[in-house]
Amino acid sequence: MTDRLAAAEALLADLVGFASISGQPNGEIVNYIKTYLESYGVIVHLDSHEDGQRFSLFASIGPQIDGGILLSGHLDVVPANPVGWSRDPFVLYKQDGRLYGRGAVDMKGFLAIALAMVPAFQEAASQLAKPVHLAFTFDEEVGSFGAAQMPSLLDRLGVKPAIAVIGEPTGMKPFIGHKGGLELIADIRGTAGHASDPRGTVNTLYYAARLISHLEDKARSLASQPRRDTPFDPPYTTISVGHIKGGEARNIIADHCRFLWEIRPLPEDDPYAILGEIQQFVTTELLPEMQAIHADAGIDLIVESWCPGMQARAGSPAANLVAQLWTNETPDVVSFGTDGGHFQAAGIETIVFGPGGMAQMHQPDEFIEVTALGDGLGFLDRLLTHMKAPH
Repeated sequence: MTDRLAAAEALLADLVGFASISGQPNGEIVNYIKTYLESYGVIVHLDSHEDGQRFSLFASIGPQIDGGILLSGHLDVVPANPVGWSRDPFVLYKQDGRLYGRGAVDMKGFLAIALAMVPAFQEAASQLAKPVHLAFTFDEEVGSFGAAQMPSLLDRLGVKPAIAVIGEPTGMKPFIGHKGGLELIADIRGTAGHASDPRGTVNTLYYAARLISHLEDKARSLASQPRRDTPFDPPYTTISVGHIKGGEARNIIADHCRFLWEIRPLPEDDPYAILGEIQQFVTTELLPEMQAIHADAGIDLIVESWCPGMQARAGSPAANLVAQLWTNETPDVVSFGTDGGHFQAAGIETIVFGPGGMAQMHQPDEFIEVTALGDGLGFLDRLLTHMKAPH
């Protein structure tokens, strides 16, 4: 285990060295992992975004049969402003049992331990009763875009994993469910003019304000009808507006406004039905007023990304696997999203479970403890023994 832990630390240092920020080309880190896997004789498949600049990576070890365990993590990290960091965020630094660097805990630590286990998995490949799969995705942080494509890749490859372990930093505690995330843009078009005479103009800021007020009303309505049968907190679907931009100056009528908003539904709720109600308000209340002044005025509600929720399945094979190999702690749920929703939606029993603490995610001086890497390796070592047994 000592040698394997040292290998994981070395791999993590290399992975952190790639500034694989969401939305940016990630070919360098993907090629590094691909070369590493191929050095152990593992066949690697790449799945590219339509721009050909970002890639997910998939590989399998063991028998080419249905079933098996899929270990999944995302390759991208959130940006790191060096001003908030004690040191270069893309150079791994070890101090007092902690490994510092952007992505160290979210979630290159998990990628590192999964890769450190590859030699052992490959050595035991002929003994594995079921395959072990690796699925490393792009752009999880901005919409789970890589994971959204992964089910199609699995279909093309004829691969049908039974269980997916999403290695987010949960402190090695099992999470069996999370809310979904429908990420949206409201794009509002009006007409410019001098503020001294607003007649005949469509001020997009006014219509943005009315639309945002409607979203707030809808959010309050949802909050007033909490579900009594859900483990989620808050126990209802939420709506939030996060960023707005529009206008040029105080004395110019704003001819364009754009704001970012989201719907985070309970797994049982349909966010597209909620979006349809909001679109109806736009169509019947706002657009007629706007277009009566200027025919080309309009409002577009644009879906930027959709990450399905994960239904909480306490007795699922995924939850039972973690209970058998690591902990009998009662599984919990979270309100933020992960790639796991796409895997569960594809019919794969899924659990979110990995090393490191959530409190260190997206923070300056992000870190993972060496002991946490050791715990993650301990689980994967037990998984290897489990995979050798007939079941």
